[in-house]
Amino acid sequence: MNGLSTTRRRWLIGGLIASLALNAFLAGAIATDLVHMRWPMKDRGPPPQLRFELAWLKGRLPPDAMAKVEAAVAAVKPETVAHIEKLRGLRRELGALIAVAGPDRAAVDAKLAEIRTELDAMQAGVQRASTEALLALPSETRAELAKEPPR
Repeated sequence: MNGLSTTRRRWLIGGLIASLALNAFLAGAIATDLVHMRWPMKDRGPPPQLRFELAWLKGRLPPDAMAKVEAAVAAVKPETVAHIEKLRGLRRELGALIAVAGPDRAAVDAKLAEIRTELDAMQAGVQRASTEALLALPSETRAELAKEPPR
């Protein structure tokens, strides 16, 4: 033979294949990141908080009515994103309060109350927009909302 045993040759070939597969994966990941940096998506859709508010309506309204509600909710997206950014800051502050050796429970509770207030304000804005759009729909369209949702 060539000085390499069959077992050793199989290990080398297996290692080469694994290395090539890993390199292909990493090259694909890097290429994907570069594409997203160069050509970011214009609109990544509504934040999860807005999608949640619309989820209970899916399948219960005709497409044109659903489009009106979605448009009303999309109109409050900038306000919702501002609330989300504020919540991120409040959660960072909460983390700092909790991370100290002897956390001040009163300060932690106060920060939690502040977070709940911000969450309530965000949800109220989204619900206000969706409810106003729903109330503007004809009564026969709104009547479907009283029925059991499709599964």
